[in-house]
Amino acid sequence: MRLFKSKLGFDFTFYNTLNEKQIAENFRASYGTGFVLNTINVGSTRNKGVEVSLDFNPVTRKDFSWNMRFNFNKMWNEVVSLPANVPEFYISDTWTFGNARGGLITGGPTTAITAFGYTRNNAGSILIDPANGQPIVDQSFKVRGDRNPDFTLGWVNTLRYRNWGLSFLWDLKVGGDIFNATDMYLTQRGISSRTDDRLTPRVIEGVLKDGKENSSSPTKNTIVIIPAYSDGYYGTGASTTTFLPEEEFIEHNVNWFRLRDITLSYNFSQNMLRKWNFVKSLGFFVTANDLVLFTNYSGADPAVNGTTAGTRGVGGWGFDYGNIGTPISVNVGLRVGF
Repeated sequence: MRLFKSKLGFDFTFYNTLNEKQIAENFRASYGTGFVLNTINVGSTRNKGVEVSLDFNPVTRKDFSWNMRFNFNKMWNEVVSLPANVPEFYISDTWTFGNARGGLITGGPTTAITAFGYTRNNAGSILIDPANGQPIVDQSFKVRGDRNPDFTLGWVNTLRYRNWGLSFLWDLKVGGDIFNATDMYLTQRGISSRTDDRLTPRVIEGVLKDGKENSSSPTKNTIVIIPAYSDGYYGTGASTTTFLPEEEFIEHNVNWFRLRDITLSYNFSQNMLRKWNFVKSLGFFVTANDLVLFTNYSGADPAVNGTTAGTRGVGGWGFDYGNIGTPISVNVGLRVGF
């Protein structure tokens, strides 16, 4: 719909897609079939979403014009069904470090992070081992996070003054979780900032697993520990299991607001090109990418992908393992039409 002599326009889309009996590759079916990995029709997923585009022209004059465009997207997704004998189907390429991966569990999101986590009581409190005051790790893959953002918003601006042009794109993402495997790797080796206070005594918040953890009056943990002297606290001692499981390194509700690109251009007028009859059009431009980033993520860059663009399924975005920040780049170009 367009209004006010095309100064304002918007487009609204709602989608609801049910994918049934999808083709799954590298699926572990019964070994009785004679194969370890199979390609079969299995599982159903549903994607719902809302997309809204708003186009606005605040200024439209002979020598100057300004156009703004907003693109809003919000999506919900769910694994509707898997075979009854399959508790989880995961994207193996996302299992890069530790025990966290892009797993699919019936009823969970298709963009889930399944991982080891803390053992908790019925009220959700972390269970503490009475013998050492350390949290008890739940060594089972459960949904611990969702990489899908709450919503995304793109803001495109295009300004023109005579032969000059300026365009830039701001990108906003709100919500979505990231598994910071880089932080986990550094922590286990004692070179993360998490380990700076390892000599500081502390009491881990939780309740003791003493038989009363699910009662109306569980025993609150009061055991003082010093991480530097607690074997395996950071996962570097004799214990084979870190007391800081993968759940600890999943950062929730990661936001960003970034300047994706900005371009300054100039097009020569036809009067300027009269001397060159063989040139129909001539212009130049300068483009800079990723100049500005505001984020609450503790890593280098929240726009991470632990694998490559070739990863199957919903991909490996949201897994940060040794990823570097998106580099700032500047491109200079000349456009000539004959």
